[in-house]
Amino acid sequence: MSNTISADICLRTPEGVEALVMVDTIAGSSSNSIIKDILETPGVTSVNEVSGEFDAVVFVKAKSIKQLNESVDLIRETKGVASTETRIILTEMYIKREEEPPKDIQTMVMITSSTRYQTSEVAQALLKNPAVKKIYEISGKHDIVAFIETKDTAELNKRLNELKKVKGVTKTITYVILK
Repeated sequence: MSNTISADICLRTPEGVEALVMVDTIAGSSSNSIIKDILETPGVTSVNEVSGEFDAVVFVKAKSIKQLNESVDLIRETKGVASTETRIILTEMYIKREEEPPKDIQTMVMITSSTRYQTSEVAQALLKNPAVKKIYEISGKHDIVAFIETKDTAELNKRLNELKKVKGVTKTITYVILK
């Protein structure tokens, strides 16, 4: 279900259950083979290879928690997968903008917010950054995941510093999307 919470910001509450599954692979495994196998898993809508603590981020849609668990179990059983961490998406926020081609560097930023601020207020403040394309409020050890696009590493560093200065942001972990 989608609605507008301000003139620019749109809010979408997932129908059913949606999740981000962070995947760590076994060293020496073929990432192309793992990604191909994961993409064949029921409920998987996309897989992004990332740099950082995890090797891939998988988007999963399911009708129920039971169905989500079944999909995550299949991802865990994929040859070459060492471990996974799952974050259920609570809401998605984005600003309606004219479509523009993706920038050269696409990045996922996991954000922890202060308990003194409402997560949705922090998310709305983050959306004001022009590099931010989508925000998800998630469950787990982080509160928000932001997807940003920049033209180069200089702009990426600038935008990350801006995100860290938003009131309520206490910690960020950055993953550059490789493919």
